[in-house]
Amino acid sequence: MMRQFGLTALVISTMLVAGCSGNGPEYGYATPKKICDVNVAVSDVQPLLPPGEAIKESSRGTPGESRSCGMVVDERVDLSVSFSRQTGEVDIAREADDDYIGLRRVSLGGAVKSAAVADDGAVAWMACSPKPDQPQYETPEAKAGRYTHLVLEIHTGDGIKKPDNIKEWRAHIEKFLRAYVPELIEAWCA
Repeated sequence: MMRQFGLTALVISTMLVAGCSGNGPEYGYATPKKICDVNVAVSDVQPLLPPGEAIKESSRGTPGESRSCGMVVDERVDLSVSFSRQTGEVDIAREADDDYIGLRRVSLGGAVKSAAVADDGAVAWMACSPKPDQPQYETPEAKAGRYTHLVLEIHTGDGIKKPDNIKEWRAHIEKFLRAYVPELIEAWCA
């Protein structure tokens, strides 16, 4: 009897581990642990990605100044993250209102001066001086336009299918935003 219980427990624990990894039978890909070379916890990003067979990251940008990455699941961009250096302060929650559905302010504190979450993404504006090995000025040859901030834009979903539970979907977006911002600051700010 003890042997049978041990085998049953092993099967159940294996099923739980497979279910928690986000890579069950409907997920033919491994959930990324980095987006735009910034660390992400699988538990923070997986709820924003749909089931599918394959995932790849499409990336572009200027080293040390800007980066834009799209997480492409089965040939659809389902999550995109963009960030870029800025020379002044802006209220991104107000400026991005036309680019998102139902954008509402959230407070992240610390270096983040303005942030908001929407039905289809999130934004954040943070104080951020570049690291010494990164570009310091918008126009380096004239030493004009010193970089002082970083703007982050997140777009979620494929724009076709609406989430079943928008409140839960927004909670996943906010959780991702709150987890991504400190890792972005660690990677890009002095």
